[in-house]
Amino acid sequence: MDRISFPQSNSFYQTLKARVDDYFRESRKQKTGNASMYIKTAIILAWLVTAYVLLVFFSASFLMAIITAFALAQGFVLVGFNIMHDANHGSYSRNKTVNRIMGWSLDLIGGSSMLWKQKHNVLHHTYTNVHDLDDDLLTGGLLRLSPRQEWKPWHRFQLWYAFPLYSLLTISWLAFYDFQKLITGRVGAHRMPNIGALQRLFFFSTKLFYVAYALALPLFFHPVLHVLLVFLAIHLVTGLSLAIVFQMAHTNSSRSFPQAKPESGMLPDDWATHQVITTADFAPNRPLAAWYLGGLNYQIEHHLFSRICHVHYPALSRIVRSTCREFSIDYQSFPSIGAAFLAHVRFLRQMGRPPEALPGR
Repeated sequence: MDRISFPQSNSFYQTLKARVDDYFRESRKQKTGNASMYIKTAIILAWLVTAYVLLVFFSASFLMAIITAFALAQGFVLVGFNIMHDANHGSYSRNKTVNRIMGWSLDLIGGSSMLWKQKHNVLHHTYTNVHDLDDDLLTGGLLRLSPRQEWKPWHRFQLWYAFPLYSLLTISWLAFYDFQKLITGRVGAHRMPNIGALQRLFFFSTKLFYVAYALALPLFFHPVLHVLLVFLAIHLVTGLSLAIVFQMAHTNSSRSFPQAKPESGMLPDDWATHQVITTADFAPNRPLAAWYLGGLNYQIEHHLFSRICHVHYPALSRIVRSTCREFSIDYQSFPSIGAAFLAHVRFLRQMGRPPEALPGR
């Protein structure tokens, strides 16, 4: 992989960090999780366990199976948005051990915290919307999620198959991509640090544990076909819920897809400015949305301050917005989830057109 770098940080980020530090100092709050975060965690884990128990041991009708399966899928989503995400960024707690343990919640629902940190924390958070480096844009050519990606004839129809493809996100991790990354030692073109024997043991042990409780145990109580269909349905709902939220924040026509200069490998903007112009907020000041999404509707704030717990993002958004306005940096915030979703739909349609058909070509 060619070396890609950012210009030296400018006064925008220095000013912004100083103002955020002032906020925490004056409010006497810690930057990581607080009591509200821990109460939220207890609610989510109770939701998850209750949904699982009801589904596996008490579902005696088709309607109850549908309701409890959907509830379990949303329990997985809540863990992903709220617990594992903050923990793997180191923002759940000041205690590194607590962060590590809570980060393992991803492993317990079928993913891999070790691989997530490489894919998400290192690549996506550093090289947001940069072609061939941001792994969130890479779909093996199935989708065109950046104007930098080569157009293929099947992209004409991507608006119609993108969302079914999104729904396969978590099951693709479980069935293929996590194992591919572990075996090759790469996330896309990025070579990961060497993975030790204990990490490999943990990886396979947690995958086995997930299969045991998600597939094997239910087979003692329900027909094989029913278990497989419910297992697939849970993954489809979970994958779709996760994928849509992450896509809405970055892949729309209002956001930038910067390209490094070939001769120097230098991106056009410093890292902080890059994060703002490649990211969008949505549904600001909607407490229910922020609670469910783990603050991911404040995606700009998250990208700038990923080591600050999401419970603080609503307050930080006012600081970030005003500072961006002061420095004339394009801060995009969609008024609702629906507006952000429609912006992504329009972008999928736009990227599906042949390049010569795009405006300005």
